[in-house]
Amino acid sequence: MIAFLVLALTASAFVADRPAATLAGEWDVYIALSARPHAGFEGWRRMGFAHFAGTDSGSVGWLRRRTGQPMLNVTSVSASGDSVLLTQDERVIMRAAWHGDTLVGVQYVSGRPLDRRFRLVRRATPGVVEQDYQVWKMPASDSQYAVTIDSSTLMPTRDGATLETYIVRPVGPGPFGVVMQRSPYRATNPGAGRWWASRGYIYVGQLTRGRGKSSGDVADFGDYSTDIQDGYDAVEWAARLPGANGKVGLIGHSDEGRLAWFAAVSAPPHLAAISPTAATSDPWRIVPYAAMAFGPINVDWACLMRERNMATNTAELDIGEAITHLPLSTLPQRLGCGDVPLWDRWIAHPTLDTYWREHAVTTYMDKLKVPVLSMAGWHDDSRGPLDYTDAMLRLPNHPAWHLVMGTHAHKGVDYVAGDFGPEARYAYRDLQLRWFDHYLLGKDNGVDRLPPVDIFVQGDNKWRTENEWPLKRARATKWYVSSGGRAQTSAGNGVLDTLPPRGAVADTFTYDPGDPTPYLIDSRELEESLNEDYTALNATRHDALVFTSKPLTRPLEVTGEMSATLWAASDRRDTDWAIMLLDVFPDGHAERVQDGFARARFRKGMDREVPLVPGQVERYDIDLWFTSMVFQPGHRLRVSISSALFPKYDRNLNTGGNNERDSTFVVAHQRLLHDAGHPTHVVLPVVPR
Repeated sequence: MIAFLVLALTASAFVADRPAATLAGEWDVYIALSARPHAGFEGWRRMGFAHFAGTDSGSVGWLRRRTGQPMLNVTSVSASGDSVLLTQDERVIMRAAWHGDTLVGVQYVSGRPLDRRFRLVRRATPGVVEQDYQVWKMPASDSQYAVTIDSSTLMPTRDGATLETYIVRPVGPGPFGVVMQRSPYRATNPGAGRWWASRGYIYVGQLTRGRGKSSGDVADFGDYSTDIQDGYDAVEWAARLPGANGKVGLIGHSDEGRLAWFAAVSAPPHLAAISPTAATSDPWRIVPYAAMAFGPINVDWACLMRERNMATNTAELDIGEAITHLPLSTLPQRLGCGDVPLWDRWIAHPTLDTYWREHAVTTYMDKLKVPVLSMAGWHDDSRGPLDYTDAMLRLPNHPAWHLVMGTHAHKGVDYVAGDFGPEARYAYRDLQLRWFDHYLLGKDNGVDRLPPVDIFVQGDNKWRTENEWPLKRARATKWYVSSGGRAQTSAGNGVLDTLPPRGAVADTFTYDPGDPTPYLIDSRELEESLNEDYTALNATRHDALVFTSKPLTRPLEVTGEMSATLWAASDRRDTDWAIMLLDVFPDGHAERVQDGFARARFRKGMDREVPLVPGQVERYDIDLWFTSMVFQPGHRLRVSISSALFPKYDRNLNTGGNNERDSTFVVAHQRLLHDAGHPTHVVLPVVPR
């Protein structure tokens, strides 16, 4: 477990020229990954808060997580100039320094730095403990059972392979429902195991092939080629465990969630329900490709997973510096990760071919037979909860379903900028427990009669139930871009309005793959959909067109899935088009809401490559993802259009060649049209209020 340390000064310890009371009061605690700065953007996330007593108190102070758990206390402080040495005990110290009115420090345990840096920023009011909000109010199974933990066992599959499996049981005769989590990360999970077993469920954790003690070569890991059949075998095996009632539920977060879906579409007879969280979507949707543009940032995950037991610490990889390396195909070697067969297989399939179809949940969605509770957040980059829900709802006789969308990022609400009030934090397990109480234990708790959608409406900062997805009352509203011909940067004359375009017929810009338009992403976090601040980039990058609305006079709610249509031309045989929707605050700062992307060669379909005719105008229909947000009065909407969002999407080299294997590129001269015949616009699902 990573320890944390408070930065605090008392009356007996002070920094030169700084009074002892400087730190008395309230602070936000921000954390960045890595013990040292790296090239590229770094994300500082508000993970906690601190209080420091005045000089009349014997207490130095404390630091807590936003959820209230104590982090650590400082027992002594020494200082020299702007440098501060803080000691917790004989093993743990932090070396910190003043930077203006903030403190930045790195913690050491037994002389070794941890892969975190801390920044304290003063706040005006005491930090508020964020409790888990109960989205569903009905009673649930409580923690009443003692538990026993089985040693690791090997489960046999139909083809003779064995999978490392870990079991935690309630003490008692049962029968008990079974909750299974299949994972590429770990089988042993005592925290989750005890939580479920104490509530009357047999918990089963299992590693996929090529991981830990499971059969299979680690070089073959990552495609999940056998996990539909392995998921079937695992469910049927778990249903026969001693004390089991014959009903199995599947859970899992991220790729574990996708594994739950893989098992579900194999239709094992004893599977009763699933509840994946932030399930990874199909491989051309987000990982490793997004809109069939490769994601170089996934090198972090590829390097992490190249060993059977995730022994590599990737927080210190210089990804931000190495990410510009060409050819992209050899990026793992450039980082010192060596050969990564998974990366090579990704690169080998640059179009939506049979290989990707065979490794996609939606290919088999018509086999789904069990109720599904999907959960995630509007700032989550996984896409699976909405993608899989949409695909399931297209089935003529689809199973029961429920969708829950909070404001979370992939790793939780702590990664999202802003304060969303007391309802923003919710616990996945609390809802899963009630779901399985009904579908595995047969309790009539009413989850099957709830409205099937729970959404957290950002801006209102409240949860709301809905009876369908998408919302029938949402009105598809077009917001058009236009300008006087000078829409480059936020200081230009680009306009966003619901009125049809007027003014100049087009804007132009130059896209240079050697200096691509940036996308703000911390390469060590694997968080690709955060509401970062793009104010400075909007103001300075001349390779992006910026269109901003007038200030809103009343609240504007946008809830649902968004899209964009662009008319554009390039002087090259291939290029990219990227669009971003932003929320501009009254003080002028602009936060990303969502973005979308189109690779020109795939404008006729991601399964075939069609070169551009230089100078010819083409239409691009772009998926702009989703949100539920109330844009407040005084705020403005903004759309930014460029030909790169790097490194979320790899650079188009503009040559028409292989963007992942080639090392040469050319500059492209781009033209975006916005006239009556070519009304470039975004479509927002506006909910009447």
